[in-house]
Amino acid sequence: MKKKVVAGFMAATMMVSVMSTGVFAKDLDPSSETQRTGDTTVTATVEENLNKADYIISIPETVDFGKIQQPETEGNAYSYKDITVSCIKADNLGAGNGIAVLVKDATAAESSDPFLLTHNTHSDCALTYEIMNNNDESIQNGTWYANGFLFNLFTGADQSATDKLRLNRNQLYNKDLSVWGGQYTGTLNFYTKIVDVHAQ
Repeated sequence: MKKKVVAGFMAATMMVSVMSTGVFAKDLDPSSETQRTGDTTVTATVEENLNKADYIISIPETVDFGKIQQPETEGNAYSYKDITVSCIKADNLGAGNGIAVLVKDATAAESSDPFLLTHNTHSDCALTYEIMNNNDESIQNGTWYANGFLFNLFTGADQSATDKLRLNRNQLYNKDLSVWGGQYTGTLNFYTKIVDVHAQ
């Protein structure tokens, strides 16, 4: 299985330092009209924080349910496929910080929007699926954030999390396979950010 690597940098913390390379004075003299006023230039140098968080998260390039069969009887008939996300690198994480990995369907705009697989030639034919966590609960039962649901929270390098994609084949029950048969494709959007672990 090919993997994509997502590299991220925490928004740089900026430091301001006042330059003190030399002090040049100008005397204001009230006895002279031209010397009653003067200007002072204020300068600062903005530097990038060298201790910013630096991380790499590895996500799978593809996850394939393979060939799925239409059920002969009505009722739940689940197909499962593992999906693993790993933290390869996690340098300079601040105390109490972690790397949150969020995920949503590429078409989703809100929490009620499902994970979708759409037929490659019949756009009206679509199958929904779920992402199930280690407790065998849909991640959609969790909190919806601006960029999706929490897939996992990493606190260091060499950590990984495996959830399961679950597709209910009952969606195909009694469907005309001359229309519904064929290839389906969907896209997951992953998003990473530095968060306060205690706030989660």
